[in-house]
This record gives sequence, structure tokens and C-alpha cells, in this order.
Amino acid sequence: MAKVPLRENLFTDRIDGNLRCYRCKSCKHMLPPLTVTCQYCFSNDLEPMPLGKRGKLFAFTTNFLNSAHFQAPFSTGYIEFPEGFKLFSVLENVEGKPFKIGMEMEMTIQKLWDRGEDQVIGYKFKPV
Repeated sequence: MAKVPLRENLFTDRIDGNLRCYRCKSCKHMLPPLTVTCQYCFSNDLEPMPLGKRGKLFAFTTNFLNSAHFQAPFSTGYIEFPEGFKLFSVLENVEGKPFKIGMEMEMTIQKLWDRGEDQVIGYKFKPV
């Protein structure tokens, strides 16, 4: 089975590396992965930067209906990064660490689902 990223250009160098965020060369704002235009000054002059693997849980919910790729119940939420933006993600449960707003979260890179003969690789966040 081949490992393929959830989206092209999502990761830095390797599929198991860091997520790639961007910094606008015009206004210097940090922007989330897969950004093509700065949301502050509308410049397309962006430079890729590796994103740290930790942030704080900003908001979350538990989903009680299956999605196309995840069996219920599963949790999703927004992770707030020191770089100044929030990223939506599937959350990974850790026994004895219930989700709480403001808690430290850490990114993991893992298989999300199978697509034919390929493993789709993406990110999740779990409590530290």
C-alpha cells in the first residue's frame, strides 16, 4: 500500500513531517496550511514555513453520526496555534484526558482511511 497525503503540499518534506503553514511576505501574517492568498492583505506572495506540532484546544464537538470516513462517535475541533490562526481537525481520544477548552494538544500524523490500494495520511490532534 502506498501512503498518500490527504492533500498535496499539506506536509513539509516528508509525509510524516510537519504541516506546512505560510507567512505572507507582504504583511508578515502567519497563515494556515493550504493557503494560497493572504486573508489580511490579499497578497499571493507567500513563503512556506513548518508548523509546530502543538496548540491549544479552542473548541470541540462530538459527532454522533458517521461521516464518509469516520465511525461515530468521533470528535472534531479547532486547534489554536501560537502563530495566530486556528486549524480544524479530527481529535484523538486519550484515556483519562477528556477534552477541555484551552488544553494543550499535540499533532499526530497517521493513516486516516484506505482509498483503494492507498493509505490516506493526515493529521489528528490529541491531548498532551
